[in-house]
Amino acid sequence: MKFSAIWRTPRGGSLTKLAYYSTVQHKVAKVRSFDHSAKVSFQETDGDPLYEISVQEEITARLHFIKFENAYIETCLDFIKDHLVNTETKVIKATGGGAYKFKDLIEKKLKLKVDKEDEMTCLIKGCNFVLKNIPHEAFVYAKHADSEFRFQNTHPDIFPYLLINIGSGVSIVKVESEDKFERIGGSSIGGGTFWGLGALLTKTKRFDELLQLASKGQHTNVDMLVKDIYGGAYGSLGLTGDLIASSFGKSATTDKEFSKEDMAKSLLHMISNDIGQLACLYAKLHNLTRVYFGGFFIRGHPVTMHTITYSINFFTKGEVQALFLRHEGYLGAIGAFLKGAEEDNPNQYSWGENYAGSSGLMSVSPELNPVQRARSGTFDMLEMDRLERQLVNLPLLHDPTSYIPDTVDLTEDALARDYWLYCFEDALDGVVKRAVASQKDQPEAAERAEKFRQKYRHKLQTLRHQPFAYGSLTVRSLLDTREHCLNEFNFPDPYSKIKQKENDMALKYYLKVVKSVEELSWEQRQFALVKGLLAGNVFDWGAKAVSDVLETDPEFGFEQAKQQLQERPWLVDAYSQWIERMKGPPHKCALFFVDNSGIDIILGVFPFIRELLLRGTEVVLASNSGPALNDVTNSELQILTERIAAMDPVIQSAFKEDRLALVQNGSSSPCLDLSRLDKVLATVVRERGTDLVIIEGMGRAIHTNYYAMLSCESLKLAVIKNSWLAERLGGKIFSVVFKYEVPSKSQEQH
Repeated sequence: MKFSAIWRTPRGGSLTKLAYYSTVQHKVAKVRSFDHSAKVSFQETDGDPLYEISVQEEITARLHFIKFENAYIETCLDFIKDHLVNTETKVIKATGGGAYKFKDLIEKKLKLKVDKEDEMTCLIKGCNFVLKNIPHEAFVYAKHADSEFRFQNTHPDIFPYLLINIGSGVSIVKVESEDKFERIGGSSIGGGTFWGLGALLTKTKRFDELLQLASKGQHTNVDMLVKDIYGGAYGSLGLTGDLIASSFGKSATTDKEFSKEDMAKSLLHMISNDIGQLACLYAKLHNLTRVYFGGFFIRGHPVTMHTITYSINFFTKGEVQALFLRHEGYLGAIGAFLKGAEEDNPNQYSWGENYAGSSGLMSVSPELNPVQRARSGTFDMLEMDRLERQLVNLPLLHDPTSYIPDTVDLTEDALARDYWLYCFEDALDGVVKRAVASQKDQPEAAERAEKFRQKYRHKLQTLRHQPFAYGSLTVRSLLDTREHCLNEFNFPDPYSKIKQKENDMALKYYLKVVKSVEELSWEQRQFALVKGLLAGNVFDWGAKAVSDVLETDPEFGFEQAKQQLQERPWLVDAYSQWIERMKGPPHKCALFFVDNSGIDIILGVFPFIRELLLRGTEVVLASNSGPALNDVTNSELQILTERIAAMDPVIQSAFKEDRLALVQNGSSSPCLDLSRLDKVLATVVRERGTDLVIIEGMGRAIHTNYYAMLSCESLKLAVIKNSWLAERLGGKIFSVVFKYEVPSKSQEQH
């Protein structure tokens, strides 16, 4: 790991946040076609592998954000000193109260000049960055709900919004664009007031202790309620009896000692209600519905988030939601970093949270993680990797603002959560075995695979206790976390050899499959093609039921898979509507999100799209940019298409004339998030007037996008290869989902 530059942002409170940029070297699996040009026909290449696989070193950019307790400021500075390799960096960016407090110490220790940045500018820059780049960054806090944290989907346009920053005082900022924001109001009654008055009332000097007291207190012992004045509710004014009429009102008339807990709770309510009302008035005045709260007063404390939420709900009658941020504590640090990195502007890239290196949403209290803290003084980390391509929405989403990729939120569904966490833990041995087998020639592979096992198991244990650690917990996030952990220990593509073997094998049968369907009548052919597509989808190494069969029965092939399929009527069966549509005019352009390598893509997808091409429909095949399980990647698909084109004149002419296009989707996941796709793909979709989207496979069409609404016709199809999931959907293993959807007229206009 190499650090090119570091900016740090000490804050006035008890924590120092450090942001730095590093380049990380990791292995990537590349495929390269063998030169078969000397061979006369496909038959002569029979027996030769289709392509070679090489593992290469690649360097990518990573952003790191770490919190240190201020007691460990020396450790923090030593950490910077040890890793600061770019001696050209003469200046270090800093913001917040600590930028003044520690200025001399930093300059003396690091021999660098501290360049102080405007705190509010840094805060807004940081806020914009996390809202754009981290899905499930913002959440609503609901204390008494089954799932306390309700994460919001990423909005394609984050502006305008209101940021209420509660530090010592309160700043209310209206943010209209990347660089346009205005402080429209504020208050001197904020976190400092709570801390100061709290210290006077309770003799407790520590902020976290004060909140701890408040969480145990009963404010009604100190506050005067409406019913204390009127004996009940004040109906004509719509005031309920247990509403606070006067904060600390009872302390003036009651001659008794009040407990520290009750006074702290009353104080917390008083300040939260005041801030909540201010926030609502400004939101109403400026017609804003998105209101984010941040600052050291919040810091992820449940009791604070609850009182703010209650206050906002009360004053707006539920019209405005109080939104909090998972990485709120890093906003200033991220902003100061971005200010320093403007020459190589991080905003021109898309970034993704690296689940392997991030500690997730934890309580701010260092006491919760004493082991890690004792070792280094840190207790919270966030890592973000720079993605190779810019990610945008699929232009065909009916309403990008309401699109949710995932079918089930495991944070809210405890039964499903228990099952899938068990399922992923149960599959761990198989993944480790596969990873080692993919690098037989490397003696230390077993040791790395063991480290992967420990890391991923630890992540699963964390998610068992804190399902909300990385936002909404879904099958997709569990799969992505596993891929991130595999990459961290240099297993870029554990299935590369299996994919190569299966691609070689399937190619031998391609012409036979095409010939057999050509001999059928039109009606029979359409059904055979759909059945072939479904049978191909059975070959998924990510499904344990299938991988067990493939491991033990090498004879299990395309015909056997067809026999496993559920007979019609299928579990979800819109085949009759589809066949009626196929009798009509051809689609202009079909976008097909493909799934597995081998039989799936070669014997399932290609014969199907061949029929579309013959009808006069252009086809765009969208495949993964990077490897995940045995999914076909864009570089593998290029080679496969060239080989099939050499055998099949229909594919050859379509490929040559660009009626068949191959585009990468920008993802390295077995699932599919239609709000984070390669910008190039979005352009192609728009330019070609795409009017049919086909999404194939359990990960892409069941775990994600099952309920996705598109503004054009869509086909979602998969074979359910998990008996628990099949039962839940009302079927059995190998049940078929064939969902054909036509948007209503209003959706199309949208």
